[in-house]
Amino acid sequence: MEDRCQSPPTRGARSSQTLRAIDLALIHLKKSEWSILIGLLLLSFVPCVGGTFRLVELATGSEILPENLRISSVPLPFVLHIVGSVLYCILGAFQFLVSIRRTYPKWHRLTGRLLISAGIVSAISGLWMTHYYVFPAHLQGYLLYFIRILVGFSMTAFILLGLSAVFKKRIPQHQAWMIRAYALGQGAGTQVLIAIPWLLTVGEPSGFTREILMTAAWMINMIVAEWVISRQKPNRTAPVRPSLSYHP
Repeated sequence: MEDRCQSPPTRGARSSQTLRAIDLALIHLKKSEWSILIGLLLLSFVPCVGGTFRLVELATGSEILPENLRISSVPLPFVLHIVGSVLYCILGAFQFLVSIRRTYPKWHRLTGRLLISAGIVSAISGLWMTHYYVFPAHLQGYLLYFIRILVGFSMTAFILLGLSAVFKKRIPQHQAWMIRAYALGQGAGTQVLIAIPWLLTVGEPSGFTREILMTAAWMINMIVAEWVISRQKPNRTAPVRPSLSYHP
């Protein structure tokens, strides 16, 4: 007699099913979703690659980038910051994709939990480095110190507010707080975009000019975040459409 009892899928089988679902969702992404994904990954590219090179240096003792005595003397906060930031920026980009959320919502939720931890680690380690690392005046003055402290505390608060909102099943508020947190987390990418034209036309920025440019990057990101949030306000008279939102 044929045995009709079926054993539950193994962890490996579930992982394979998850990857197949994500692959299928990626194949069927809309053009707007591809634009969002590629744009955010490109925005993350230079900071993530630069941080990864520094991690390789610390692990192998090789010299790839100019020496940084602050990092080499106390590497742990930097390591935590880079690992948290890379995970947050790269995986966070996929949280905006409605197709993946709908195809495999469990993966979206599990990734969101990881991103909450990664984002908080990134923010808190950034706060530690801002306060305890000794920067020369041309790299960090009073303005940049204040802005970095504000960004670190705000990013942490936004993530916790987003987490609180999802526990209360307030999804629009949850999405809004997470969009704001991700915008702050992507500050380094926008800083690169701003710095490159300045570097090519004027020269390497330093001192107060550098601080203004870095501050402007976070301001631009927050303006874009608020614009995205304003577009996600539900319209009860209109049919529900896929939204470009981020939530774990």
